[in-house]
Amino acid sequence: MDNLQLVNDTFERKAGGDVITRFGQLIEGYLLKNAVATRLAEDDFVILLTHRSTDDALNLATTVKKNGHVLRYLQGDRSLQVTFSVGIAPLNASTSEGDALTTARIACDSAKDHGRDRIEIYDQNDLSIVQRYDDMYLVAEIQNTLDADEFRLLAQAIVPLAKGATDEYYEILLRMSDNKGNRVSSAAFFSAAERYQLMPQIDRWVVSNTLARLAEKVDYLKSSGAIFAINLSGQSLGDDDILNFIEEEIDRSGVPSTSICFEVTESAAVSSHNKAQTFIDALRKRGCKFSLDHFGAGLSSFAYLKKFKVDTLKIDGGFIRDISENQISKSMVVAITQVARVMNLSTVAEYVETENSKNLLAKIGVDFAQGHAVGKPAPLEDLLAQIGSNSQSSTA
Repeated sequence: MDNLQLVNDTFERKAGGDVITRFGQLIEGYLLKNAVATRLAEDDFVILLTHRSTDDALNLATTVKKNGHVLRYLQGDRSLQVTFSVGIAPLNASTSEGDALTTARIACDSAKDHGRDRIEIYDQNDLSIVQRYDDMYLVAEIQNTLDADEFRLLAQAIVPLAKGATDEYYEILLRMSDNKGNRVSSAAFFSAAERYQLMPQIDRWVVSNTLARLAEKVDYLKSSGAIFAINLSGQSLGDDDILNFIEEEIDRSGVPSTSICFEVTESAAVSSHNKAQTFIDALRKRGCKFSLDHFGAGLSSFAYLKKFKVDTLKIDGGFIRDISENQISKSMVVAITQVARVMNLSTVAEYVETENSKNLLAKIGVDFAQGHAVGKPAPLEDLLAQIGSNSQSSTA
């Protein structure tokens, strides 16, 4: 059922129990011969149809949905219509019980993702369902990697475009390998971590481990003014405890707050607006900097600039990749750069992959570039070792 919790919150738990009973009776009333129905959890039911086709299952689900009006709950002048999502998965002689439930659950979750109150049939050729299936199996590996402390941290230089500028600025990147040692793509990794609410744990790992490694270079950080940017997810911005955690980690490490920049996406900041601004204000008072990532991707980007007090705008890579050929992309970058200059904000162009785009961005007035044309990601420990050797040779 899609919105049983809403019934409980609006009325009372007795109301939810009444709706569950009605739903069970509804299924029972249309159950086919040799079929079995059971309740898996509070608002989850499963039906096993033997010697039937996928079309038979679809017809049953459609019939039950057509009669879903009996799930409307009335109390006085208030009412709520409870809807439900259905996932259908075919079985054969080689299908285990666990696999059957898993694929049906994936189809049901896909129905919820696509708007709820609908029916979806598991299809291996449906990319959205395959992604969910991949996410489910990858999440166990992510948790194992977290538990084993085996993520890897990389750093990528963010290079100043103005002639003579020597600012040291890096972004911390996260990498993961599977149990065979093969690198897991960042898209797959973050898809699974976000779907299964693992990002707060991962963000904490990145913050702790980055600060622990930077702690070995405190003197250099203080003298050079180098800045390291750490990404924070929208899930972490909505976490009530993340601010205290970060402040304690900074205090424990001894790393100067001015050496840390936190990158948050525009969409994440908007979705948790009040918490995000409180979080940003508290850490900026300590000296930390903030960068608004993927800026320009949202329709209301400029309007939100008046609400969020940040230091840097990272221009969305969609405008940078084709800036040399696309006049609209170029115009957007020019507009963002001009607004940033008026607001005394720095600008970073990400996904700078060619020398032409780098030169054009410098001409427009963008402050920094990030991408393979100016520097590829490298292990953080290698960068810190190089920093150490360079500082020693310069003082020798």
